[in-house]
Amino acid sequence: MLSRLSLSSGGRHVTKTPSRLLKHQEFHGSAASFAKKHPKQIKKENLAKRAAKVAEFERTKPSFIVSKPAPFFNTLHTPASAYAEQSTGFQHFLSKEDQQFLFEETPKKVVESSHMAAVDGMEEALKAEHQKVEALQKIVSLQNGNAKSVQIWNVHQAIDWFKQKEGDTGSPEVQAAVLTVRIHNLNSHLNQHRKDKHNYKQLRNMVHQRAKLLKYLKSKDADRYYKCLDGLGLEPRAVEGEITL
Repeated sequence: MLSRLSLSSGGRHVTKTPSRLLKHQEFHGSAASFAKKHPKQIKKENLAKRAAKVAEFERTKPSFIVSKPAPFFNTLHTPASAYAEQSTGFQHFLSKEDQQFLFEETPKKVVESSHMAAVDGMEEALKAEHQKVEALQKIVSLQNGNAKSVQIWNVHQAIDWFKQKEGDTGSPEVQAAVLTVRIHNLNSHLNQHRKDKHNYKQLRNMVHQRAKLLKYLKSKDADRYYKCLDGLGLEPRAVEGEITL
C-alpha cells in the first residue's frame, strides 16, 4: 500500500499524506504527554503537597490564649483600665446587695439609731453620713487596689458569668473561666517581661490544665462544651489535639 499520493500540477510534483495517516501520527506524537511519571518525581510532588498542607494548617492555627472576641472579655479589667475609670467596681467580692446595704441602707439606720436627726435634722445628719460613705467607697474601690485585687475582681466576674447555678464554683465551665482569667493576666505580664521563663512554664501548665477540663466537659456534655468554648473565645483546635506554646 502506498503511504503517500503524488500529484502532478504544472510540472510540479506535489506529495500529500492521507488524513488517516496524519491522525495516526498525531496519536503517536501526543502519547509522550501521557507517559508515566518517574516514582521519584511522584514522591517529590506528594511531599511538596504534604508540606503545603502542614504549612497552611500551622498558618491557620488559632491562639491558645484567645482565638476570637467574646462578650465575656468586655466585663474584665486590666490594672490600667481599673485605675483610669470611675466606679469600676469594688474589692472584697462586694455584691450589689452588699453595696446597697453598706452605701444606702446603713447610713439611714445609723442616723435613726443615734438620734442625730433630732439634733441636726434628718437632711444634715444624712449628709454627714454620706461623706463617710464616700470615704468608704474610695477605700474599697478597685482604683485603690493593686494588680492582685483586679485579678480577684475578674475571677469573681468569671464565676458570675459561667456559673450553672447559684453558688457554683466547681463546674468545669467556671474552673475553665477562672483559668482563662489567670492565663490572660499572666500572658499580659509575659508580653512585657519576655525573659520570665518561670512564669512562662506556669502559663503552659495552665493552658494544658484548661484543655484537660474542657475535654472532660466534652465527654460529659458536648453542647455545654461548645457553648463554653464560644463564651471563652476559643476554637476547638485550641483545646483538642497537640498544644505547643
